[in-house]
Amino acid sequence: MQSLPKLLYQITKYVIHMTEYAIISLDDVQKTPGKSGTPRAVLTDILNLQQTRSSVWYLSPGQQTTFHTHAKQEELYFQIQGPGQMRIHDDLIDVPERSVIKMPPGTPRCLLNNSKKEHIWLVIGSPPVKNDGRPVIN
Repeated sequence: MQSLPKLLYQITKYVIHMTEYAIISLDDVQKTPGKSGTPRAVLTDILNLQQTRSSVWYLSPGQQTTFHTHAKQEELYFQIQGPGQMRIHDDLIDVPERSVIKMPPGTPRCLLNNSKKEHIWLVIGSPPVKNDGRPVIN
């Protein structure tokens, strides 16, 4: 049988590690509509992220996100399931599945799905500025 101090040490170590990381299954996450109506899972809230704002976007055929820019946030787009497309400024870019795109602040962009199957994107922005996105009016 373990001594009480050793047992307390193991429990404390376990609790500390639990606060260092979190794991979820995207299959269990509730999707909510973004400003464009496109479903997303807001990982920032679900995982209590402090250093980034992160979401998984689910684009059905024919859907697109709002054409927008950010004042402060740099964003990383990871194309999980596709292939996908992005509009960057006036250019339409084909994005192969499992590709990553870095987008600096101030660059107008949106995600598009002109295919016949769902596209899934992981989008990570930093610094974690709330309401940093602004629609771009053409």
